[in-house]
Amino acid sequence: MSPTVRGIVAVLLGLLVAFAITLAVEAVNARVYPMPPGTDLADPVSVKAAFASLPPAALAIVLVGWFVSALTGAWLAAHLAKPAGWPPLTVGVLLFAAAVGNMLMIPHPVWFWIIGVAIYPVATWLGARLGGTPVKARG
Repeated sequence: MSPTVRGIVAVLLGLLVAFAITLAVEAVNARVYPMPPGTDLADPVSVKAAFASLPPAALAIVLVGWFVSALTGAWLAAHLAKPAGWPPLTVGVLLFAAAVGNMLMIPHPVWFWIIGVAIYPVATWLGARLGGTPVKARG
């Protein structure tokens, strides 16, 4: 298999696993911290009020899930695409874009935005390193 095809497959599998982890964590989180009764998910005002009433732990669990999913997706992409270095970065960038889209659609507190944005570069770098993508020394 050519390195390009192997890289594309690695990205797709990395994204698939990352999204599966995110969905699983958020499904469990929704059971532990359900939205308040009467929340209308189609109404941004209702969703904003519901998010404001959730304990910070509920949002922290989402962030942990995002970190684990990005780390795992980048790791898998790096592991499958050896020696290509672009697949884990691609996974990280696409997951970052999805997270920003999520935060734009659903109101989140400022602290969530700050941590949510910071998670992806760290998790992607760590996943790529653990997956075997070499990091070139500078200088």
